[in-house]
Amino acid sequence: MELQAFLLDSILIVIGMLCWNTYLAKRLDYNLQINRGYNHIFNQNYQRLFVIKPNGCLLEVNQKAVDDYDLNKENFRKKPFWLVFSQISISTQNKLQDAIAKAAKGESVSLNIEQLQKESTFNIKFSFTPIADPKGKIRVIVVEACNLDQPIKTEITQKQQLLETFFDKASIGLAILDESLQYVQINDVLANINGKPVEEHIGKTVCRIIPDIAPKLKSIYQQVTTTGEPVDGIEITGETPKKPGLIRNWEASYFSLPVANHRNGIGCIVLEVTERKKTQTDLANRIKQQAVIAQLGQLALSGLELPALFEQTTILVTQSLNVDSCKILELVPDADILVLRSSIGFESDLLDNITVETNYKSQAGYALLSGKTVILDNLNEENRFTASFLLHQHQYISGVSTIIPGEENQPFGVLEAHSTEEHQFSWDDANFLQSIANILSAAITRKQTEAENRQLNSTLEARVKQRTEQLEEANHELEAFCYSVSHDLRAPLRAIQGFAQVLLEDYESLFDDMGREYLNRLITAAGHLDTLILDLLAYSRLGRTQIQLGQVDLATVVQGILQELESELQEKQAQVIIKTTLPLVKSQQSILKSIITNLITNAVKFVHPSIRAVVQIWAEERGKYVRLWVEDNGIGIAPEHQERIFRVFERLHGVESYVGTGIGLAIVKRGVESIDGSVGVFSNLNHGSRFWIELPKYKE
Repeated sequence: MELQAFLLDSILIVIGMLCWNTYLAKRLDYNLQINRGYNHIFNQNYQRLFVIKPNGCLLEVNQKAVDDYDLNKENFRKKPFWLVFSQISISTQNKLQDAIAKAAKGESVSLNIEQLQKESTFNIKFSFTPIADPKGKIRVIVVEACNLDQPIKTEITQKQQLLETFFDKASIGLAILDESLQYVQINDVLANINGKPVEEHIGKTVCRIIPDIAPKLKSIYQQVTTTGEPVDGIEITGETPKKPGLIRNWEASYFSLPVANHRNGIGCIVLEVTERKKTQTDLANRIKQQAVIAQLGQLALSGLELPALFEQTTILVTQSLNVDSCKILELVPDADILVLRSSIGFESDLLDNITVETNYKSQAGYALLSGKTVILDNLNEENRFTASFLLHQHQYISGVSTIIPGEENQPFGVLEAHSTEEHQFSWDDANFLQSIANILSAAITRKQTEAENRQLNSTLEARVKQRTEQLEEANHELEAFCYSVSHDLRAPLRAIQGFAQVLLEDYESLFDDMGREYLNRLITAAGHLDTLILDLLAYSRLGRTQIQLGQVDLATVVQGILQELESELQEKQAQVIIKTTLPLVKSQQSILKSIITNLITNAVKFVHPSIRAVVQIWAEERGKYVRLWVEDNGIGIAPEHQERIFRVFERLHGVESYVGTGIGLAIVKRGVESIDGSVGVFSNLNHGSRFWIELPKYKE
């Protein structure tokens, strides 16, 4: 009788372990099965059970305790255990606290107390059993309350009923083995896992019931029976008679348990985790595949050449899908064949030489023509296509094929993976392969676009070079023509001017006043035309001058110009003021002299007849450049005309008002641009003008 009671007390320890598992079940979905079984056992048994924290706070109380001690679950949950019972003395409360403190340190404690209930006194025995996690830390304490005034036989009967309920209602596999490893008791859940009825288990050994798994359990059973210590959370993999050939996964715990004649057996708790294990494996594969996708995406963006990218793709796909072969087939334009471009699992001499027809006979052709991803489970059982001789020759059985998209909705080719053993490819694997194909498609399109751009750029460069040469040749011809025309025009012009001057000097008496006026006009017009031709020659020479930039002293250039213009300046009584020191610039002296000369002569020319011309010249540094200013007190330029004045033959005033050809500022602009400079003007009508040129600063 005592041995049976001890056996049932051991089962209560298991219930305590289930309580702790239930506490953890809030974080582990698969423990939901444990939670349902525990709740039923905990609330329907005939023992008064409490689950408390190591600090004494109440976590759970079963229905039997609620009914017998007139408790309210909601009122007492999370409150100190010693306050649960009414009508007990302060000293008794202290004894309960001491017992809990000892149990919290790992000690099993028994305590007898008296409680006054309904005008009667009851003797209650409390058993405190600590439950630890695998690291030895006390997580919960299971408290069993036993009414000592109740007959022991009734207690044992209740415990037997509890044991039967435990086995019948649990949602996990439970079994008890004797010392010979024969089944003493087993519930329907574990019997169903093993694939045989409960009655076929009783009295038979584990080796007879599950011969594939038994050898793996032998060392575990030996450890439990030898040490008496439990073995928790062991993962077991194998197959049972229920589904031969199908590998399944379980998590199991084993503990020593007295069964008969003071001999120990083994208690077994088994939970099938095949689906959870498969989910974990699938998740790990998906993470690995996502990493491969990211890696190939980076390689594609790095500009890696297509042959090298194809090679890396076949290597990574083979490793990721754990297959024997991966290949890339390219569709030949305007032909019904696919050419092997890259592969793992095929001989290297087949590359670019072996072809596959694009018909429904081959797996690649079937995928290409159907426009769908194709999964091949077993080539020997396939009836959609016969597969290419390549697959038969290399003994590939299972595989998956997907299309590599190309430009304008035309496929580039096919990406395939195959295994020599039967392989269960999932649609997740197919989607992974399609993602790889999409990356290859983007890389191929990019490379094709780059090649087209290079070809276009090459053609464009040749065309630009040709047009540039033609333009330069036309410019040279135009400049030569301009120079030739200008030069040839001067000879007859000088003759006209000379003969007119002879007539005026030697035959003056033969002409009346009107005739002499006509001759003077003829001489003036000829002189003006000669000046115009000279300006045209100067403008033309700017286009043919060989530019060699070097150190030029602005002060020396300006002083030289003023000396040359001295007589003209004195004649017009013009004043030129140099306001600052003029620095060195990077320029060509002859061109710069022509530019400044035109600016100064214009400043002196375009003033009111009644005003004395005053020209101010100064310079300022602007970063890497020097800006030279030429300011006058002349007639000014309206804002709307300030761009026109730099064009050839653009005049704002008639020749009768201000003598000139309209080319001077055009020479300035063309000259400044030829020496890497710029030019501009600030002016308002009747308020003078400030012309500026900006030249590179000379550095030693």
